[in-house]
Amino acid sequence: MIEEAAKKSSLVWLSPAGLAEPAKGPDRSGPQAVWHVWHDGAVTIVAGGAEQPLPMWAVPGRVVEVGMRSKDAGGRLISWLSQVELVVPGTPAWGAAAAALHAERLNLPEGDDYQRRWARESAILRMRPLGGAVRPEGGSEAARPAPTPATTLGRMPKMIGGVPKGRTKKRK
Repeated sequence: MIEEAAKKSSLVWLSPAGLAEPAKGPDRSGPQAVWHVWHDGAVTIVAGGAEQPLPMWAVPGRVVEVGMRSKDAGGRLISWLSQVELVVPGTPAWGAAAAALHAERLNLPEGDDYQRRWARESAILRMRPLGGAVRPEGGSEAARPAPTPATTLGRMPKMIGGVPKGRTKKRK
């Protein structure tokens, strides 16, 4: 199911494994969406430099939770744990991964020598499943609303023309 979901969706959510709700901040420490390709049995991404930024915790050797979304409904379909692996530039695995990423990369500047630029500025990372799917613990995993002092004071204002029929409750 993991492979099937990864092939259908071009977006995954990465979050640090073991943290119920990581702090969000300018260092991108919370869950983050990244585009990917499924290549050689793993979610493969290119990040850094002029490519997508990655959270500071998404480093080689770190275990992350990869969340896959349903392409139909847009909600979370499946989550699984993975250890982040660096694909070393200059190796055959790096060349194959770069070619797979290039085929799916949108809006790449024409004439861009992407392989040289990615080897110099970016990192190609892959995340293979460490096992089966993990189930999120309780709830929908929807983000909590940000705390705010905003509130409605007093009664709601009257609507011009009144409340549409069918929207009023009949009082006895």
